[in-house]
Amino acid sequence: MKKPASLRNAIAALLPDMARDPDRLAMWVERGNVRAASNRQQGFSWEYDLIVYAENFTHDPALLFFIVTRWLRTQQPDLLTANTPGFPFEVDVIDVKTVDVKITLPLREIITAADQGDGKWQLAIVDEPDPLFPDDAPLRDYEGPITSIWVRGDDDPFQVAP
Repeated sequence: MKKPASLRNAIAALLPDMARDPDRLAMWVERGNVRAASNRQQGFSWEYDLIVYAENFTHDPALLFFIVTRWLRTQQPDLLTANTPGFPFEVDVIDVKTVDVKITLPLREIITAADQGDGKWQLAIVDEPDPLFPDDAPLRDYEGPITSIWVRGDDDPFQVAP
């Protein structure tokens, strides 16, 4: 599993105190499922809930959620699409400056299997396309103002705006 270590690295990069005291950031997997099709393809996927538990967290919890959602943009972007339920969390308030934060992330990783011959297999975890949803994809190939909008349907194209 690559995603738990990747998320830990992302958190440690922006919160050096969590990197200095790694026991304050626990992660574990719950409710894992393996999916495989009965076909020629030998690969499979695993889907699981990654539990992220930040103990004695002394920053604003919004900072942790920012780091997680930023990481999700490249590692599990389908969790950030419209009409998704998001991901659950719990916060225990210890005192005015300290909280424990538990986040549950429903993650998926796809594993390919390549036959190397002689009974040997090479397994590889497939990275998410980067970026899956590009923010800067141009709507058209040329610069200049948009002068009209056309729609292509089953019939001939027709203009919907001047």
